[in-house]
Amino acid sequence: MSLEVELKLTLSPHHVESLKRQPLFRSEQIRELGSQQLGNTYYDTPEQLLTQHRVALRIRKKGEQLIQTLKSSGISEAGLHSRKEWEWLVQKPELNYELLKQAEWPKSLDCAAIEETIAPVFSTDFNRTTWILDTIDSKGEELKAEIALDQGKVLAHGLEDPICELEIELLHGDASELVKFALELAKHVPLYISDISKAERGYRLLEPSAYSTKRQIPEFNASTTLEQAFIELLKNELSLWPRYFEAWRFTNNWQYIPLALESLRNIGAFYESFSDVIPPEPDGQLDKLLTKLIRQLRDIDAWRRTALLSGGLKTNSGNAWIDEQAKRASARAEVLLQTAEPGVLALLISEQIIEKSWRRRWTEQHQALASNCLLES
Repeated sequence: MSLEVELKLTLSPHHVESLKRQPLFRSEQIRELGSQQLGNTYYDTPEQLLTQHRVALRIRKKGEQLIQTLKSSGISEAGLHSRKEWEWLVQKPELNYELLKQAEWPKSLDCAAIEETIAPVFSTDFNRTTWILDTIDSKGEELKAEIALDQGKVLAHGLEDPICELEIELLHGDASELVKFALELAKHVPLYISDISKAERGYRLLEPSAYSTKRQIPEFNASTTLEQAFIELLKNELSLWPRYFEAWRFTNNWQYIPLALESLRNIGAFYESFSDVIPPEPDGQLDKLLTKLIRQLRDIDAWRRTALLSGGLKTNSGNAWIDEQAKRASARAEVLLQTAEPGVLALLISEQIIEKSWRRRWTEQHQALASNCLLES
């Protein structure tokens, strides 16, 4: 068993060659290991009990090897994902249940019972190019990571979903340095924080019409400090607005654009509300990017508000002018997502949360107030 800690990023296939040409990928600190085709079959019960318990089970064909892998439910902290993983070499493309007994299954899952109904549910087929990053981080410590560029597709029920991801897995060092490395790349190539796994892409293909992204509200108690509340609220939005963009692309449902806009405005509200605890960054870069992105999305969403207020969305007959405005807005949204700025904003927020960089600017008054409880009377 190992603990997998990685940063997952998505990018457009159009930007892959630009990524590979970046100076970081041509420097001595990165060594290319080559490319390999990987085929994966994912398993679950007809009721999808495994994914309900946040367990992913697959068999991967890697060259001549067959690798059985089980991943348990994990945690996501400002874009960094960590979860337990078990891997075993197997002799044939069938699940070995004896090996699976070595893993830590959720207590509420009856492993013996699911053996009778578990079966393949979807597959993935992609090419993986890998590099090893071996360098000294910003603190003068050794940092080693595996960088994997995956390009291919998820297949289920005759449907396909493209894969174009950059995964940076920590091998040695400080996990927060992965964000700094990604941030340098994202300034030149549009990269987006993503917590959507290949397994999730497969499951949503099984029933595309049922796919949705729902807002989760953080829970606080009497001991939650103001600083802790700020962090949890910010982390929640950081997990939401990139998902809304992804959901818009997958479903073509415009509702996700105003939801992304609302999420970004929430972030602005948090920085304003907690300003006496979280002093602003001196260079103002994060605030400028946030303000610019909110303005751009506001303008992109203008057609919907106009149509709604003029009654143009109340009928199903269609309106040529509104339809044209919606088409233009969709094109503008797609162009926006091909720029570097949304990805840089997400990574800047992630870096700030992980490092708690505002503490470096704290006065005694900031520090005292930050330790006050959010819900104290």
